[in-house]
Amino acid sequence: MPVMRLNFISKELGMATNVTAIMPGFDQNFDVGRSVSEIYEPDRKFPVLWLLHGGSGDDADYLNWTNIARYAVEYDCAIICPANYNAAYSDFPRGAKYYKYITEELREFIFSRFPHLSDKREDNFIGGLSMGSGGAMKIAMDKCEQYSYALIMSGGIAPKGVMPSGHSAFRERIIAAGWPMPKQPRDIERPDVEEIAKRNIAEGKKVPTFILCCGESDAIAYTSHMNARKVLPEWGYETINFSLPGYNHEWDFWEICFRHVFAEWLPTKQKTKTEGTAAAWAPRDPSKDE
Repeated sequence: MPVMRLNFISKELGMATNVTAIMPGFDQNFDVGRSVSEIYEPDRKFPVLWLLHGGSGDDADYLNWTNIARYAVEYDCAIICPANYNAAYSDFPRGAKYYKYITEELREFIFSRFPHLSDKREDNFIGGLSMGSGGAMKIAMDKCEQYSYALIMSGGIAPKGVMPSGHSAFRERIIAAGWPMPKQPRDIERPDVEEIAKRNIAEGKKVPTFILCCGESDAIAYTSHMNARKVLPEWGYETINFSLPGYNHEWDFWEICFRHVFAEWLPTKQKTKTEGTAAAWAPRDPSKDE
């Protein structure tokens, strides 16, 4: 599986930054027996899933903690994971412009350097977990012309004017334990998701389908998840809802989500095995041994 860690100086961030890029490629479970041109399809434009990491993470999180690289190859979908650290995918008035970097500069960089990736709206999806789900939500709403699906894992839309008690309690426990939780400056502009969402519908814009996923034991995000499941359809958005009992704010749950994301929810299709691949991986028949 082609996995690259890119490093370049960003104009909007004012510093060097990392991007993990996972590309479709050869898969021994599907491509044995195919020619090189059949495997790499030089005339094809591949879909792209832009994945935003959670708090305290970086661009390598999904590669390290899930099977995302395998799904990229099995479903012929490029995965682009930028590093945002604890900046909440926001523009800092006197510092790095992470939102503008993700929505403008990084797209230009990727599509200009990887011309076999599709820049069509129907082939581009954005997603994230925890802090990354907040970034994916505001980007999908504000840049709805760029993405056809938005994957919101362990996040959602908090009831207006309410900070979910589970999230506050989590922060207090982590800080008390000595973890340096990020505190964001008050002067960061915080978009009104409800206002943007309703304006999109009123203006007749094409809007993404939202895939809302959360573990039912997730005290940090479940309130916001359930609220999003309620209000988004009321505002005119299509949603796919997924929750499981017994799962918290954890990688085991997010891995399960990815299996459904590629197999059922996104417009991606798993490769089919060739006759050569099926024969190569078939169980041995001892009766035919010489």
